[in-house]
Amino acid sequence: MSDVIYKEEKLSNLFECKSGNSKYTKGYCNAHSGEYEVYTGSTLQKFASLNTYDYDEPNLSFTTDGEYAGTLKVLRGKYNVGGHRKILVRKDEYLDLDYFSIILQSKFYEKVKKGDVPSVNWNQSLSNIIIKVPVTENGQYDMERQKEIALKYKEIEKQKLILLKKIEYLNTVKVKIEKEKVKYSFEKLNNMVIHKNGKSEYTKEYCKKNSGNIPVYSGNNNSPLAYMNKADYSGEYLTYSKNGCAGYIKILNGYFSINGDRSVIILNKKYSSLNLLYLKYYLEPIFRANIKGRIGVNGKNEYTKLNSTMIKKLNIEVPIPIKENGIYDIEKQKEIAQKIAVIESIKQDLYEKVISLINIRVF
Repeated sequence: MSDVIYKEEKLSNLFECKSGNSKYTKGYCNAHSGEYEVYTGSTLQKFASLNTYDYDEPNLSFTTDGEYAGTLKVLRGKYNVGGHRKILVRKDEYLDLDYFSIILQSKFYEKVKKGDVPSVNWNQSLSNIIIKVPVTENGQYDMERQKEIALKYKEIEKQKLILLKKIEYLNTVKVKIEKEKVKYSFEKLNNMVIHKNGKSEYTKEYCKKNSGNIPVYSGNNNSPLAYMNKADYSGEYLTYSKNGCAGYIKILNGYFSINGDRSVIILNKKYSSLNLLYLKYYLEPIFRANIKGRIGVNGKNEYTKLNSTMIKKLNIEVPIPIKENGIYDIEKQKEIAQKIAVIESIKQDLYEKVISLINIRVF
């Protein structure tokens, strides 16, 4: 695509942003039911229908808040737009909506403000996005070229999804170790552990004011949020992310603290000698299978949640290897954990290779 001529434009120069009509609640729509769909931001599925319509032309739209904040959708036909959604009306007829839906999606997700209710704001962030638009030699927006690029992107994304589904299946496959000559005691997780939530006041600003060398972990499963001068925990613990990419388990060891986006699992005295890596490999697939919210691609732009209340309702039973005399078999736990670790390492290597292919930019 080296022969394509691009012009950089600020998004507000290309589109006018209009708010949806907040009066289109469920109650209002039920009282004025009809054939014309109402699009809101509370769900990506059908919300309701009305007997009248506000729009009869295609428009680009996006969700303003909630778990789908920043999600773009091209609306077509006769329809209405309710609360929690805005539409972007073209200022030039030579702008292809599918092109902009594809090109803008990752940029919109980057602008989402995280919190209890994720949100994105047109005036404060989206309107100033700079985007490249194909133009003809005389400077007019090249709609045919936009359509061509959009079609190629769609085909590439289709192939990426095929790869992703394969790798996601691989990641969801639970490793099974042969149970020959191994006895298990099935223990209820609710009886085994106490969930201890982190402190919401541990923000980056708080840590900056209380600077130190103690890591503070949040929902990020890869690295600490910041460092401060005190530790709430000392030792080795299972912890899991509650928000963001929720449900992933990380074993933390040494001195550390956690904020409100992470929880520590404290084993009751009876189970304190159990192998944490064994527990991680057993529990993590179950946790991830029960998260709520928007699941991202490759873990990007994901906004999911999982908390202790949700986990307790699952009534999870954990199979723990035991010896002939009924005592927990610590060595067998280690052996199983080590075998799983080798397989997980192979899976991770395959995953990273696929992700590197998926992340190759074509245009």
